[in-house]
Amino acid sequence: MPYIGNRPADPTEADNFVVDNFTAGVGFTAGSSTTVTLSTAPATENAIIVTMDGVTQHHDTYAVSGTTLTFDATIPSGISNIEVQYYIKAILTTVADLSVTSGKLAGGAVTAGKIGTGGVSANTQLAAGVVTAHATAADIAKTDTAQSFSAAQRGTVNALGVYHGLGGNTVSLTLTDANHYSLTSNANLTIANPSGINAGQGGSIVFTSNGSFTVSWGSYWRFATGTAPTMSTTAGKQDRVDYYVASSNTIHAVATIDLLGTA
Repeated sequence: MPYIGNRPADPTEADNFVVDNFTAGVGFTAGSSTTVTLSTAPATENAIIVTMDGVTQHHDTYAVSGTTLTFDATIPSGISNIEVQYYIKAILTTVADLSVTSGKLAGGAVTAGKIGTGGVSANTQLAAGVVTAHATAADIAKTDTAQSFSAAQRGTVNALGVYHGLGGNTVSLTLTDANHYSLTSNANLTIANPSGINAGQGGSIVFTSNGSFTVSWGSYWRFATGTAPTMSTTAGKQDRVDYYVASSNTIHAVATIDLLGTA
């Protein structure tokens, strides 16, 4: 009997469902032809419904190879129309590298949760400019490039701990790790020439007295009049040295003694 009802919907793409119509004298010759040529290859033989003048043909009366549909017997004389309905194989396309443009993505479509840790690598599947920040590239700080800032920056204070004893304590700062430091001491200290310095860096060192101590400074440290400050000797007092890196071997420093006033 003829195929009755709506054609089944393709679960993935409506375009995967194909209907080919063949008329006698054009697509086949009734009484002599045994084949028709489909417009594309069906997914499987079981995906095909064949009707001749509206009469559905059993699956065991034909076979398919590629786009060639072959009947077990000659198409009968008097047949004027053959209709073949079938699904084709889903077409999976691999996205070419650097081919996804920003126009293909909806606003807010790429979120941190969908990317995951390490989910997007440089120059893989995304074209240049597809993933952009809310600020321009010039506004984004980089960890491997010297920066010029138009707004104040802030960071944590690196606590260096407590120094005890009579002397021999050398404090070595690494300015690529931090710019602001704090320490407590009742021991004589030497603030060595720091490593990782670059012109334009700035920061501070806050000294909290735990008793009498002195501080010696490396040759890079330059104080006004060439005189290093005398630190507070009363426990609980705080002094601060602010510094500015002028060059690779020159650090301008200014001391503020007894920040807290009377302890």
